[in-house]
Amino acid sequence: MTNLEQLQILAQLVNSMEISALKLEKTYNEKDIENFNKHKQEILNIQNRISHIIK
Repeated sequence: MTNLEQLQILAQLVNSMEISALKLEKTYNEKDIENFNKHKQEILNIQNRISHIIK
């Protein structure tokens, strides 16, 4: 995988994390525990994927 491809993937992952963070905040404010946990797990998965790419 080239550096350009890695940067593109990282950009997509960061964008996805930003979207999930907004959803996480919304579900927190609505006290929607089920979806809060779902979005929290999505963020953790994205962080893990980013970590593997930058190593």
